[in-house]
Amino acid sequence: MIDSKEVYENFVKWLRNSWGHLPDSEELLPTLMLAYTPQEAELLTGMPFAECSIEDLAELKHVDPDVLAPLLDSLSSRGLFFRIKRGSIFTYRLVDARFVFLRSFWWSGRDDDQTRAVAPRVNRYYRQGFGDNWKNVHTKGLRVLPVRQTIEDPRHILPYEDALQVLQNEDRFAVATCACRHRKGLDPSQPRCKHETANCLHFGRYAGYIIDNGLGREIAREEAQEILTKSADAGLVHAVSNWQREVDTICNCCKCCCLYLEAFHVLKHSKPMNHSNYEIRTNATTCSGCGLCEKRCPLEALSLEESAEALNKIGKIAVLKPGICVGCGVCAYKCPTGSLTLRRREILDHPPLDVAEQRKRFLAEREAVKLGSRARS
Repeated sequence: MIDSKEVYENFVKWLRNSWGHLPDSEELLPTLMLAYTPQEAELLTGMPFAECSIEDLAELKHVDPDVLAPLLDSLSSRGLFFRIKRGSIFTYRLVDARFVFLRSFWWSGRDDDQTRAVAPRVNRYYRQGFGDNWKNVHTKGLRVLPVRQTIEDPRHILPYEDALQVLQNEDRFAVATCACRHRKGLDPSQPRCKHETANCLHFGRYAGYIIDNGLGREIAREEAQEILTKSADAGLVHAVSNWQREVDTICNCCKCCCLYLEAFHVLKHSKPMNHSNYEIRTNATTCSGCGLCEKRCPLEALSLEESAEALNKIGKIAVLKPGICVGCGVCAYKCPTGSLTLRRREILDHPPLDVAEQRKRFLAEREAVKLGSRARS
């Protein structure tokens, strides 16, 4: 007879061996219990976070490979495990709870009793400490990509700053449901979002994972570009994996649902994601004071203020609040007078070269935060 509570407690202990942030909360065990059966939690406890063959995992779990494979395939099709094709074979690994509850569990766009039960608990858990994984660190999980058309001088844009160049560097593309938007949409306590949900772009290994496990669909490069264009029109922020080589994701983020923007607006993190190397500037002589930029800015970084430089009828222009702009270009993209443009920042912020360096930077920064907190106490 399985002691369910003990099984889930052991599962939590094991999940905490990964790099993901899994703080205590009244929501933690109930959320896991809704997402995983006791048998699944027991099976996954002790599973490695590094890719392994089915034979290695079967030996570890003392199960026949032909019995284990369908179980892991089913978990992968629900976004609870990672199965990816390497050549002619599949390899498997356990993923941390942060990846599951804030990303892969929602990619398929499932709308059933289970996902509707899990969504509000994850949303509450996020605000009870789960969302503080990136708090007080500089190296975030996502980095803003500016809308190219809004850059004043695009001649010096670097390859990793250009969404079109990112797409050119990839050869396999998938689109999945936006995890943040879908999770919030299934929660009756959350405000309704007007934006498209099927616009989360993935490349490389994540594209393979999503396609092979039925969590999204394969698309061509041209459709990926169309999705980016529609997202810019809708006022969504392009945010890419925060490293230069072999990026795996471009999110199209809205203020009401994005977990990074929620961290800024609700959890009061110092910044939502790493900014681009551009910042918005206003041409006071042509600004009409229409206020559209103020409405579109996802950071609330712009406001209409009286100015002696204003030449419009209302005597106000768009003014940037210092230190907030992430350089997305969402405001400038629809400016009717072309009065807003992105200009190069004086100090450039170069992202990590690859995911390994990003993880190394993040962990070092998080440890420094912990040491600083201990010293102050």
